[in-house]
Amino acid sequence: MALLSPVALQAETLRNAPLAKVLNEIRAWLDSERVEPVKFKIVVSRSGLGFEISFRNEREAERFRERFASLLNVELPARPCIARA
Repeated sequence: MALLSPVALQAETLRNAPLAKVLNEIRAWLDSERVEPVKFKIVVSRSGLGFEISFRNEREAERFRERFASLLNVELPARPCIARA
């Protein structure tokens, strides 16, 4: 059985959404949906503070993206190309 790689998302708050409020809402959603991120870290980007969050599968990532679309700009991070022989 092949192991699936975690699905990572990069997110930044939209202008009208304070980061602390968004993080509290995310924590409440994760708890209520019983979703446990594989990884979570705060990142600094050109436009300000944001975070990277990784989920076990695409379904969890998509549910997160749908739920927080009004508060976050969420993207899949660029992945390096791997040359295959």
